[in-house]
Amino acid sequence: MLVLSDLGDQDQHDTGGRHPERPARLDAVRKGVRDAVGTEFVTVEPRVATADELERVHAPDYVRAVDELCAVGGGAIDADTRVSPGSCATARLAAGAGLAVVDELTRRGDGIGFVAVRPPGHHALPSIGMGFCLFNNSAIAATTLADRGERVLIVDWDVHHGNGTQDVFWDDPRVLVVSMHQSPM
Repeated sequence: MLVLSDLGDQDQHDTGGRHPERPARLDAVRKGVRDAVGTEFVTVEPRVATADELERVHAPDYVRAVDELCAVGGGAIDADTRVSPGSCATARLAAGAGLAVVDELTRRGDGIGFVAVRPPGHHALPSIGMGFCLFNNSAIAATTLADRGERVLIVDWDVHHGNGTQDVFWDDPRVLVVSMHQSPM
């Protein structure tokens, strides 16, 4: 059984009208998943990831800095990565969506999880966001599983290398990261 989580209408992350990382990107993903599996999936509501859960992967100072930047109205983390007042709430839900799927798969005892959220996460390093990413959603979910004694494989298939995820798990034998990407070539 496929266990699916997404943000639905809870997305408050506003990167600006012409920014490539916008809500419309996920519409195609949702349609593709539903076209591929029909109604053969279970939807799980995302939940807010706590500071402790985020700090399994990210430096506490970085988590606070993102919260503070959102609280003062937003701004740029780097040339590609912007936050708005609602970005923190959405980013915490994005990280929590993966955790909700992990919990549901654990409860069921089997299945496949798929999480369609924004902001994305695979470029977020432990101490800084980049490349549209605030928190490393897949690394947070994978760390949760690894801390439970699970061996974890992350297959990152994207145009760009999942540098943040690679960095998080470089020295962690519990998690294997495979990144297939086109750019840089």
